[in-house]
Amino acid sequence: MNTCAQCARLQKTCCEREATKIALTGGDIARISQFAGQEDFYELKPVEEELKDVYANPACYTEDDYIYVTYLFDDQGRRNILRKNPDQTCCFVTLTGCSLPHDIRPLLCRIYPYDWNDRLEIWIDGSYCPASLFKDEEDMVKKVGLSAAEALELIKLFYAEIMDGKASHER
Repeated sequence: MNTCAQCARLQKTCCEREATKIALTGGDIARISQFAGQEDFYELKPVEEELKDVYANPACYTEDDYIYVTYLFDDQGRRNILRKNPDQTCCFVTLTGCSLPHDIRPLLCRIYPYDWNDRLEIWIDGSYCPASLFKDEEDMVKKVGLSAAEALELIKLFYAEIMDGKASHER
């Protein structure tokens, strides 16, 4: 049984907890649309109330999140996010896990449990992963199957896609 399935037996998964915060790039939308044959899986929404001071107010941007915020959010503080099911889970979560193949999932989903800043410094933020499944962070990385180098490549792709998306809207 994979690590995410083990987690789902113990608690709500990151897919269930974070569905409203999974921002989508234009590339994510294109990949998912092509695979799923639908376009009703996302919506343009303002940032959550608890994050408004950080993401909806340019005066709060720091050098660590300037690119992320400038390119991901529109001028009204909105971004494309995954839609939720009535029970607040991600629209692609099923009883057996995510219905999307790994290479089709949103980049933010594929990058987890890593977090990062605009300087491309990365670190593990496995706050949703149950500690009982892992000996330490190294074991988490091994079981999740995503090295720091692979995560960094996905993060670079994420930045390329949000920057390209912003440029497309400005043309």
